[in-house]
Amino acid sequence: MSGTSIVVGVDETESSRRALRWAASEAVRRGAELHVVTAWTPDGGGDASLTATEPTRLMRLAEDAQRRAVEEVVERMDPRPLVTREIVRATPVDALAEASRKADLVVVGTHGRGPVRSFLLGSVSLSVIKHAACPVVVMPPLHAGGADDVAGASD
Repeated sequence: MSGTSIVVGVDETESSRRALRWAASEAVRRGAELHVVTAWTPDGGGDASLTATEPTRLMRLAEDAQRRAVEEVVERMDPRPLVTREIVRATPVDALAEASRKADLVVVGTHGRGPVRSFLLGSVSLSVIKHAACPVVVMPPLHAGGADDVAGASD
């Protein structure tokens, strides 16, 4: 990545699409490159019981989730930012922390689980904040019945 860049973590969730909408709008506003990162790991952290085709299948699922998100959000924008994409075999935190080393900003969504569940289960957004080498924007979840107020986003 060269020049100004914004990294956004994307998976199959609506919270990541919200983060993608905001990051894409911000990239247009700044004239920045948008770097979309999707991370995947085999369930079980390298479980020996995985078949030889399982990692390939998981990578394809990650690729499909990322492709759909970019098509649904970024390709409908006018103007739209320059987009690069990366699929990483790593945890989301590791992938985003690494990408942050070459970025001006990282954007992630949050599921809004609340402090107790986040403490018990861990929070990707909190861990990214701790480990990122640049500022991090955490997009809060929409509340039931709320409108998506992301300026410049096109649905």
